[in-house]
Amino acid sequence: MKAFRFILCAIALSCGFNALAQEPAQEAPKVPVAVVFPEQVPYISIEAQEIIKNKLSAACARSGMGATDDFCQFILTSAISITDKYVNPGNPPKFFEKGDLTIYVVDVLGKKTFDSTTIPIQGVGNAEEQAHIKAFKALSPQNPNLTKFLAGANTKIVNYYEGQIDNIITQAQSLAKVYKYDEALFKLGLVPEACPSYSSKVVPAAADIYQKYIDDQANRNLAKAKAIWIAGQDASAAAEAAEYLAEIMPEAKCYPESVALSKEIAARVKADIQYYRDIEARDNAQQYDLAKKKISAWRDVGVAYGNHQKADVYYTAWPVRY
Repeated sequence: MKAFRFILCAIALSCGFNALAQEPAQEAPKVPVAVVFPEQVPYISIEAQEIIKNKLSAACARSGMGATDDFCQFILTSAISITDKYVNPGNPPKFFEKGDLTIYVVDVLGKKTFDSTTIPIQGVGNAEEQAHIKAFKALSPQNPNLTKFLAGANTKIVNYYEGQIDNIITQAQSLAKVYKYDEALFKLGLVPEACPSYSSKVVPAAADIYQKYIDDQANRNLAKAKAIWIAGQDASAAAEAAEYLAEIMPEAKCYPESVALSKEIAARVKADIQYYRDIEARDNAQQYDLAKKKISAWRDVGVAYGNHQKADVYYTAWPVRY
């Protein structure tokens, strides 16, 4: 009887372990990557460029790293090096080319090259351009080296920023203390959402700085509105002051004061002035998914700052070496 119970326990444990073994492992978070090339490159036709761009884009999508928006912090770019080429005489002649396609994953905003890999390519055609096209068409998005490379690059990016999160937050907080809120939010925006500590560390730090940014902007607009109204005290001054009051967001600490001023102005000028906002409607609208909206808003401030820096694009763009 004891032996029978032992066998039943063994079977139960075996089934349990098999169930655990069959349970799919949780997939690691992915960093969006966009395939980027310059508009025109000597020696490589537009058709050939589009082929390799589509191949690499398909590889990114297959790995779960395909970017869906126009702006992307991380890009996949490449360079081609022709190592051997010759022409086989005939009618028509055949062009043979061998080379290396070196692929890079680059953090454009952080100005870092995270990883690179080289894949051998070769092609043959009735013209040099056809040889290029055949070589690029032969590259498969399922290429094991390419798949492994993308997975490794994703891990390197996540590990790097996860290790730097505390330093980045400290830098952002220091910038915020000297009123450089947009640059501070730009710093925080560099951290990919795929990082494990993104929600627990970056989002709260960004929310705090973004609130300071809102309050600073609101205080400036309120001060301008007050100065205009005190100086004018008429319908013209009221309309001008209203333009600044309309810029004050409901989550700003001085928002109640701006509402009181707008009501005072309306009462004094005895007119139905359109303040470019319906106060009650804005209050209600702000209650809908406010947290999600704030995350989008602070990232937009950082991206706008980054776009205005006009930094040099930090990637190698299709150099062709013979």
